Amino acid sequence: MKKLLSGLFLVAGLFAPATAPAQDFTEKVLGETIYVPAYSRVFSHPNRSDLLAATLAVHNVDPDTEITLTRVDYHGEDGKLLRALLEAPVTLAPLQSSTALIPINDTSGGVGANFLLEWTSETPALSPIAEAIMTSGSGGPGPSFASRGRVIERRVAE
Repeated sequence: MKKLLSGLFLVAGLFAPATAPAQDFTEKVLGETIYVPAYSRVFSHPNRSDLLAATLAVHNVDPDTEITLTRVDYHGEDGKLLRALLEAPVTLAPLQSSTALIPINDTSGGVGANFLLEWTSETPALSPIAEAIMTSGSGGPGPSFASRGRVIERRVAE
């Protein structure tokens, strides 16, 4: 039995998610590009899926500095731009948030859709929290979950 359990732990370790390098959440920067995974549907069986609405939420966590969202785009699972969600830059005051909705009936993004957002600040600011919240709607129990964004480019003060 001990040998079987050891083998299970070894196999489980092979499928463990890779850990990202630690991010310094106290470092202030002049802007970033953030990738946020989103899902317009999830599969529960080979031929059955649940449709999902996706809400992108961006929270300015800096208590002293405003940031400006300069780009918020929605991409499909093939990586192609589906739509730009900002008509003009949006400034978020300290601790202010902004949201954008991809409705439940919009399946254009597919299973592996994503948001790509850029923000800037005139003075160094803390990185905002960017996350997508997916839900199956209010008709009854269904999948609901969130995915946190990942910084893919950072602009530091020189």
